[in-house]
Amino acid sequence: MTDRRIAVVTGASSGIGRAVARDLAQRGAHVVAAGRRAEQLKELAAEVATAPGRTVPVAGDITLAGHTEELLATAELEWGPADVFVAAAGQGLPGTVLGSDPERWEQLVEVNYLAMLRQLRVVAAEFRERAEADDGARARDIVVIGSTAGRQVSAANPVYGSTKFAVHSLVEALRQEVCRHNIRVTLIEPGFVRSGFQEAAGYDTAWFEAIAEENGPLLVPEDVAEVVGYVIGRPMHVHLDDIRLRPTRQRV
Repeated sequence: MTDRRIAVVTGASSGIGRAVARDLAQRGAHVVAAGRRAEQLKELAAEVATAPGRTVPVAGDITLAGHTEELLATAELEWGPADVFVAAAGQGLPGTVLGSDPERWEQLVEVNYLAMLRQLRVVAAEFRERAEADDGARARDIVVIGSTAGRQVSAANPVYGSTKFAVHSLVEALRQEVCRHNIRVTLIEPGFVRSGFQEAAGYDTAWFEAIAEENGPLLVPEDVAEVVGYVIGRPMHVHLDDIRLRPTRQRV
């Protein structure tokens, strides 16, 4: 059941995060939709205004201290304590170890790894406190959008991929730490998704179109959102903790 759930979704101003926020609202969940771009978040809230679940947009920077706490507080003020957190905010970086722009490394690690680590710590602590108060009477879900690049080493995209490798290990470690409280920490690993992610990160358009020609039809954000909705809708004793989804023709 996803209706009557209270969710926070980061990265909701575009791509996978936006699709997840929209899908959850349509399933009946109340959603705090968080992202950097206020106008896109307002447009999202307008799109789902007639959905069974309500959506509140909150613009901000997930790398700033206190922002995750702000999102959880917004959910509680609006509807009650959140029991779903979807971490979909992130960025890419084209280039190899020798060919990528070293001036962008620090920001990539900050957004993809350190901000994720802080989010997981804040949310898991909040969920554990709630679970200890009610003896784990309900499932609470933390869902992280990873990548197949975090499982398959690629010489063509290693800096971005290394941040995903690191995040994947965090997710499994946290799952082991909090699972006894009926907190389900789930990793979703999409393959190639046509979402605007590549353009925003500066990947070569011709390269990506060649990838699409060879591996397509590619996934779209709604494919990933459907998986997220399915995972958090499982009965409390069932946990699909690590899911890879690829275009059918994607070989690696």
